[in-house]
Order: sequence, then C-alpha cells, then structure tokens
Amino acid sequence: MLDNIKYQISLKSVDGDIAVKRYDLALEKLNNLITAQFRPSQTYLKRGRLCKKLLMFDEAYADFTYIITNCAEKKDAYYERVRLNFELSNYFEAIHDSKKILSWDEDNTDVKKIKILSLIYTKQDKLAVTELMELFDHDKYLMIGFLLNETATMLSKNEFAKGLRLSDVINIIDNDNPIMLLNKSNIYAAAGEEDKQQEFINYLYATFPSYFVSHFRYFDMYQDKNLAEICFLLELEAFDRNKMFAYPFAILKVYKLYHEGHIIDSKDAFKEAIAICPHKPEGYVLLGQTLQLLSGYDSPEYRKEAEESYRKALEIYTKENLLDKAEEMKTQIKHLNSTLTLI
Repeated sequence: MLDNIKYQISLKSVDGDIAVKRYDLALEKLNNLITAQFRPSQTYLKRGRLCKKLLMFDEAYADFTYIITNCAEKKDAYYERVRLNFELSNYFEAIHDSKKILSWDEDNTDVKKIKILSLIYTKQDKLAVTELMELFDHDKYLMIGFLLNETATMLSKNEFAKGLRLSDVINIIDNDNPIMLLNKSNIYAAAGEEDKQQEFINYLYATFPSYFVSHFRYFDMYQDKNLAEICFLLELEAFDRNKMFAYPFAILKVYKLYHEGHIIDSKDAFKEAIAICPHKPEGYVLLGQTLQLLSGYDSPEYRKEAEESYRKALEIYTKENLLDKAEEMKTQIKHLNSTLTLI
C-alpha cells in the first residue's frame, strides 16, 4: 500500500524517466499509481501533461476532465484544459473554461487572451473587442499589436481564415488600418488568391494617404502627437516592399524625431522628405515651422530659410487653386516677419 513517502519516490522516478525520454516507462508507472488511487488529482495531472507532451490529446483531455469532475483540487487541471481546448480549436469550451478560471484568477492575462481569441474565432467580435478594451486599457495600438502578432502566428500555420478573422477585428478597432490591409493582402497572396491580393493593395494605396492625413494634421506641428501611434505606423514600412508610401513614411519619421525632441535632426529629415516628393506642399510647411522654431533659439539665420519654405508651399497651393491654404501661408509669412520685427 502506498504512503506519502513511497508516492513521492514514485513521482521522482517518473520525472527521471521523462528527463531521459523513457516515456513508455513513465506512462506505465503513472498508470500503476492511478490504479492505486492515491492522490488522484496529482497523478492524473502529471499523466495528462505527459500525454499532451506526447500529442496524445484525447488522453490528456480525459485526464484533465476527470480531475475537474471528480477531484477537489481542480484549479491546475482547468489551466491545462483551457490551453488544450484552445490548441485543439475547441473555442466554445475554451471560453467556458476561461470564464471559470477568471472567476478566481481575474488578473490572469494569458487566460484573458485565450478567451479573447476564442471569442474572435467563434465570430463573437463585439464581445472580443469589449474584452480587448478592458485588457489593454483602451490603448488601441497595444490591442492591434497583439492581434497582429497572433495573425503572424496563424499565417505561419497557413490558417488563413483565422488570419482574416483577426484582420476583421482590427478593422473594428481602427477602421482601414494600413497594416491590417497589408496583412490581408499578404494572406490572400499566401493563399494563392492573386486577384484578392491586388484588390487590397489597390485599396491600401488609395486609403493610406487619407488615413495618414486624418491622423497627422500637417499644419499643427506643435500639437502633441501620439508617439506610440507614430512608431506603430512606421512598422508598416517593413511591409512596403514596393516603396508605395516612401513620402508619408519620411514625414512620420520627422514627427518621431520632433516628438522625441530632436528638432535639428527633424530639419534634415524634412529635407529628405521633400526630395522624395518636391511637389507636395506639406513638407515645406512643416520644414518652415521647424526652421521658424529654431530661429527663436538664438539662430536667426533660420528665419530666411523658413520664409523660403513657406513661399514654396504658397506657390504650390496657388498653382493647385487651394486658395484657403495659400492664405494660411501668407498669414504664416506675415507672422514670421512680425516676430522678427519684435526681436
């Protein structure tokens, strides 16, 4: 008959067999311990974990479920089963187990993520977004980053349908997010659907400039920018193999430099952006603002350059018949010269 000392010795023997990959012998010893009916929750848990390691998923699931159904100490079995359910795509069961676990372990981030992803894969998008908002404290860039990482995992497994489900949720959080659109085009490319891939590339090409403008108002360099958003959008550059968005990326890099306090570096970066698209006015406007700011830091020589940049933007706006914008440039030049007079 087993006692506690003999039982612990037997478990150590099992651990030793597992360490040297004598899995059959370890399973045999665990089966004998289960027959003895001594500490069943601990023995079933160890056997379930070993079965999972050996990809004997049905046996592992049965062991974890036996503990949950019949034993007093069942919390560890719930943790094991929720992960197993998720890995086996038993998403409704994973949701059920995650709710149970969160009733006593409400701050468990890993279980919350399993629940959220299970909600997404069962097409319960609204509930998933609500849970995401709570988990990431309404920081949409952290939310999207988490979903994009999961999308990459799904793509590595060739699970394209799940990748598209995740992209749909990203679209709820941040409509027409450019990285999401690129991901969708990449998913369709991997799936061999070239027409769909091109459709999303075309949509992305049309959408990204307006997305960029809506998030970064060119005439308000002094407005606080969200550095997390800037860095997040810059991640898209890694996917832009055809350099479709070289100009907005250059502007984004300037915003990042400016936000971090590297004003002189941002001046040079604006010039690089202008070199990419010399016919775009906003680069000149932002360069002018930067030079105007530098001229107030005991560097009056920058004032002339600032006025030249504003006049170049004025010329472009006038040529494009954007008269309101042209008037703004005239006002900016007048303000620049009146500031000089005051000095």
